Amino acid sequence: MDSTPDANRKQEIVAYILMIVTSIIWGGSWPLGRWLVSEEVGGATIPPFMIAVIRYFLAVICFFLILRFKEGTLNWKFAKEHWKILAIMGLLSVTIYQAGYLTGELLTSASDASIMIATNAVWVVILSSSFLKTERFAWRKMFGSLLAFTAVTIVVGFSPNVNVENRILGDIMILLAALAYAIYTVISRFFLNKTRENAESYQPSSIWIMTWISLFGFLITTPIALIINPEFIIPATYLTIPPRVWIGISYLAFLSTIVAYTFYLEGVKRLNASRAAIFQALVPLFGVLFSALFLQEQFDVFVYPFALLLVIVGIILVNRKTARV
Repeated sequence: MDSTPDANRKQEIVAYILMIVTSIIWGGSWPLGRWLVSEEVGGATIPPFMIAVIRYFLAVICFFLILRFKEGTLNWKFAKEHWKILAIMGLLSVTIYQAGYLTGELLTSASDASIMIATNAVWVVILSSSFLKTERFAWRKMFGSLLAFTAVTIVVGFSPNVNVENRILGDIMILLAALAYAIYTVISRFFLNKTRENAESYQPSSIWIMTWISLFGFLITTPIALIINPEFIIPATYLTIPPRVWIGISYLAFLSTIVAYTFYLEGVKRLNASRAAIFQALVPLFGVLFSALFLQEQFDVFVYPFALLLVIVGIILVNRKTARV
């Protein structure tokens, strides 16, 4: 492989493009989610849990095809051996996260939600420092965490988008989604650290983990959704789903889940995890801008820019590596 400065620079440019496109796609998922679940905003829709079920039904099929193509095997025996921890990760990253994300979007504004979810990066640092021996909670991370939570306080207390069903409860649901995904992230790091202890065993890739936790999350979410909405047990019910809902679910399943996640992994390969994580700070920025542009949500010239600045600086601080002498 060519490792000249020009080649390395080209790799970085490709990585930056991939990460920016990923941030745009993920940022767009917030106003789209609000438009998808709220009848007041977008029109006739279906229950949030059923949106999650259909989304992951489509995503799981794609993930398994990609995994089979990239690795030549599904390594289902390894999944069977570790099914308990995979099921827990699926419960957190799919079932609980989707419940918080879609229910939160139903109750609060997309602008609020896109900033709230950015606290995920801070939760990861706090939890990793508490439960993983490989992580340390330095003063810089503490200050970054404080900035991010100050941003949350500003949004909750001073958001201009008060004309929603239940803003406070919706914001809390989004925060719970962020916390659930952070716990999943820490557990996945623990899982990877444990598997690396046995160098002779299969070393699961990010795409392998994403594929199997998506499957387990789908299997856990589906019966819950059908108990809440038994009419969807009848196949004919799916024929009554409005076309706009299929369009929204397709965006979430294919663009937000498959394409964006693949781009993110490719970006991480060319950069490193810490530098790539900084691009997550762009997600709430695009989320707020797209919400104002497409949903005509209120854009306070002080509240949102200031909260976004605090979130971005906080994420940069908590992901910055300490220089070693």
